[in-house]
Amino acid sequence: MSMDLRDLSYFETIATTATYEEAADRLGLTKQALTKAVRRLEQDLGGLLFLREGRGKAITPLGEVLLERARRLRLTVSDIEREVRGHAQGLAGVVRIGGGTTSVENLLPAAFRELSERAPGVRFELSIGMADALKDKLRRDELDIVISPCHGEDVTEFDAEVVLRDEVILATSPRHPLLKRGTVRIEDLAEARWALQSQSISLRAWLDAAFTAHGFPAPTPLIESDSMIMLHRMVEEMQLLTFCGRHMMRALVELPCPQVTMPRNFALMTRRDAYLPPAVRLLKSVILETADLSGGPTL
Repeated sequence: MSMDLRDLSYFETIATTATYEEAADRLGLTKQALTKAVRRLEQDLGGLLFLREGRGKAITPLGEVLLERARRLRLTVSDIEREVRGHAQGLAGVVRIGGGTTSVENLLPAAFRELSERAPGVRFELSIGMADALKDKLRRDELDIVISPCHGEDVTEFDAEVVLRDEVILATSPRHPLLKRGTVRIEDLAEARWALQSQSISLRAWLDAAFTAHGFPAPTPLIESDSMIMLHRMVEEMQLLTFCGRHMMRALVELPCPQVTMPRNFALMTRRDAYLPPAVRLLKSVILETADLSGGPTL
């Protein structure tokens, strides 16, 4: 048996799209060409990879096994290509890094400046987004480094090193009347008006859970958005409450409430055992050198 690497690549695309037609559009091939590629693999393996399901398809258990192996093989080939290219380029090439607003603003400007001085041939591709989406890109080898809030499962899956410690707190406009009380409790917030992230964001989920754990309904935001910049502007303008990290307070001030104060770690993550080009290794070391971990929790 000798499987064609191109057929494996086509199979992975077919397996991760809804239909053969969608896979064909993505690859710039015909549906017939992809069907033939799957048939060749099925003949080599002695079993079906997909079952027809209406106008779509369903992957078989054999297909699931092959998909996992195809992904591993693609990542291995990618690492080999990058290692060889890294030897040729030395401290040059592109560093692909992803992070959220907090990590990008607090860690990367100084690190990029330092690396540019040490290695002028390096360029940067920066992706800003939600942690889950960035980690998926890291798994697919679309990013070299991700800096994001880190959880226990991340330490198991990735090489992860804490580079920033933060607390997520209640924040508001300096003119908010609740500030006159000093420290508040959840029961003091019953009539508060909120500007919050959408419910799909982990910070919002934690805040909702904190309220319900103390026997109070979760806050119903007047304004809901995934844009922290917009939320902050609305909080300032309308004297609302929000939930954000100390590192991202900008012109807001803390409304102390120990019941809804959440410690959080940001970690620099890379794929475990993946090849890191010289420029990526240097950026990683620069960020670790400049990380300020004082006064926060440990991973």
